[in-house]
Amino acid sequence: MSGRFALPFLLAHGEQLAGFVPIAPVGTREYSAMQYRQVQTPTLILYGDRDTGLGQQALQSLRHLPKHRVVVLPGTGHACYMDKPEDFHRALLGFLGQLQ
Repeated sequence: MSGRFALPFLLAHGEQLAGFVPIAPVGTREYSAMQYRQVQTPTLILYGDRDTGLGQQALQSLRHLPKHRVVVLPGTGHACYMDKPEDFHRALLGFLGQLQ
């Protein structure tokens, strides 16, 4: 349920964040493509390929963030960080290492 907290903060105060890493968050359809396009926070969109609900749904909205990258972890579900923690951390640390 992190999207209910993180997305409003991102849209209102994204300039205070060095980066944003949503993991198949809920509530992404509550905001317009225009609202997402205004956010300049580097974003890593991360989800598992077996997350048939929120993963793809969130991507459809979050892809409007102008500074985003997408990582789909194969063989993982909604809790991709638990299914393949090494792959998850590799993707996360790679993204964090590129932030200023």
